[in-house]
Amino acid sequence: MQVQIEEVSPVEKKLIVEVPWATVSGKLGSSYRNLAKQVSLKGFRKGKVPCSVLEKMFSERVHAEVAGDFVRESFMNAIEEHKLEAVAEPRVEMKIEITKGQPLAFETIVEVKAVFEVKDFKGMELTKRPLKIDEEDLAHTLMHLQKEHMDLLPIEDRTELSTDDMVTISLKGTIGDNEVERPSMSLDLGDDHHEPLPGMHAAMVGLAIDTQDHEMVLEIPEDHKEAQIAGQTATLTISVIEAQKKDLPELTDDFAKDTGKAETIDELRAGIRKEAEERQEEQIQVELNQAAVSELIKRNQIPVASSLVERIIQNRFQRLQQMMGMQPGQEAPPLDPDTRKHLSDGAEDEVRGQLLLDALAENEKIEVADEEVDMRVTDLAARSGKTVGRLKAEMSRDGRLENIVFQLKQDKAVALLIENATVTEKEPEPEADKSADSEDSGSED
Repeated sequence: MQVQIEEVSPVEKKLIVEVPWATVSGKLGSSYRNLAKQVSLKGFRKGKVPCSVLEKMFSERVHAEVAGDFVRESFMNAIEEHKLEAVAEPRVEMKIEITKGQPLAFETIVEVKAVFEVKDFKGMELTKRPLKIDEEDLAHTLMHLQKEHMDLLPIEDRTELSTDDMVTISLKGTIGDNEVERPSMSLDLGDDHHEPLPGMHAAMVGLAIDTQDHEMVLEIPEDHKEAQIAGQTATLTISVIEAQKKDLPELTDDFAKDTGKAETIDELRAGIRKEAEERQEEQIQVELNQAAVSELIKRNQIPVASSLVERIIQNRFQRLQQMMGMQPGQEAPPLDPDTRKHLSDGAEDEVRGQLLLDALAENEKIEVADEEVDMRVTDLAARSGKTVGRLKAEMSRDGRLENIVFQLKQDKAVALLIENATVTEKEPEPEADKSADSEDSGSED
């Protein structure tokens, strides 16, 4: 087998393959002999069907299988001999024909990682927002604790739903072109922070407590936090299964003791503030990490293979389906063009960022110790309720341990970016000001 390689682009190689007829003939003969052992035809004993009969009946199938074998063999040879860093299976763009007595010639396209150097990763100028606690958020957290200790009472003094109610509903319909169905969903109509879709709680307040098959249409804002459904229309049918009103405990020292978090209500409030500060500090760090990677991408516009981008899009689609209630094993609907467009936003840069960080980790000889992996597995085991040994064995079998090592390396590479950057604290610009600046920059004198 002869394999020549031509460069199509920095992320694509063409394999030009020629296989001598003797090799092809031998493979065909072996395939027909194996087939003869499996098929049963009337008038022939099993295993005694003549090759000429098999060729007339199964030649198309056997030729396709043999051609596929040679595609895979040429692919593996190219990876081994030419050290190709392939990122997907080879792509055959024309049907491969086997002609008796002629060498088998075909071409495939293989997507590979681009060869590049990470440039200008030092000296970035980054900003991060200062720690600033929203008193309304603290009040909301305290109310959430109240709800955990509240009683739910029958609604006897009215016939319509209000913000004082907890309801259980069934829901079905569509969000954009995606179907969604929830046989049972609990909602706190007074908590807009956690409503499934914007405007849903407000649309339910005032409905009859025994509402059945109520049609609801919600327009999801373009700037919704879930980019996958932003700007889409939700058309839903809901039925109320149960409705009860909330009876919240008073904010006293006794309530603080009941939470198990403090002895007095003042101590409870202080603890809530401290937790909020810790969460916000983590979020500020996440934002700083993202800013560092974004700046690295701007400085290194490397080419990326389309198959890697497609992998990101499919992963996002799976998460979207899970968010919409798709059960494990359930067949997902096809990815429609509008949803694909939403899911594609930023996918290429996500791949670009991963490749750059991976290369930076390799260049700077960043390593991940076994102890670091064990710490991450221990943390995951505590969250999942599994023993560390059991979870580690599961993750080792399905390759998730490699994913942990990959992510830890990525995290360390980001930390290296920030370590070599100048970071200043700055209040973020208001959204209105950003819009005005954008309009000004696009206007003419």
